[in-house]
Amino acid sequence: MKGRLLEISPDKKQGKVATGNDELGVLTVYFNRIIEMIAVDSTIEFEVVTSRFGNKYAKFQSIVDRNTTIFNTEDRDLWYTWGENEEVDFVSNVVPNLRLDIRVNPEKRRRKWAIDLYDYTNNRPADLKTQNTPFFTAGKYKYHGVPYDPSYTVTFNKKDYENYAVNYPTCDIYFWVNWEQTSYRNIVVLEVQGVWRARFERMAEKILAYEVALHAYQNRVDDDHNAKESYLFDLQDSTVFEKLL
Repeated sequence: MKGRLLEISPDKKQGKVATGNDELGVLTVYFNRIIEMIAVDSTIEFEVVTSRFGNKYAKFQSIVDRNTTIFNTEDRDLWYTWGENEEVDFVSNVVPNLRLDIRVNPEKRRRKWAIDLYDYTNNRPADLKTQNTPFFTAGKYKYHGVPYDPSYTVTFNKKDYENYAVNYPTCDIYFWVNWEQTSYRNIVVLEVQGVWRARFERMAEKILAYEVALHAYQNRVDDDHNAKESYLFDLQDSTVFEKLL
């Protein structure tokens, strides 16, 4: 099982790990030895063990290798808070260059999980997807028979697709892309920056026709909170995406 390390006590060779699983919650994790590179907010792999008294705890197995990101990818709450700040930044600093009247969706004042934006120019809801870290291993999947190019691959959560298909079927999706990391292991991507707009209807057509890959996040198999799967889209597909900036 995998989770996020919340705290560590090197002298006691133990810490706390957030499992992301509602039944298990936060567990005490024990280490045979403290690895120097391990730190709070690391994603770790561990075994869940039941003591003779019926209490569950975790036994550390290894550190999970992750790309460099602003926050741990399994810390949903921090990402949502950061995303809300990005919406304001996008509306204040990017939208004026789009020549569109797009504002933060007023519904968010009373419903935190409402869609991010509203486009008053075209009279439709809109969502913002800010993406700063490339999907470096996207090439293992194929799009129309050709491996994805990680320089132009963006992700779209399956949960968002299911939500918007029911509640916002006419919305637009704005992808605000700025790759802050351009290499991972032996994979190098282009320094892609810009804003692309996609009609959700076109994305849904691709999904329903099984034309886009669905990626399952390995670190979230037992996670009850974070999105477990995302669809992969190619920004170069002009039948879906329009580059605005």
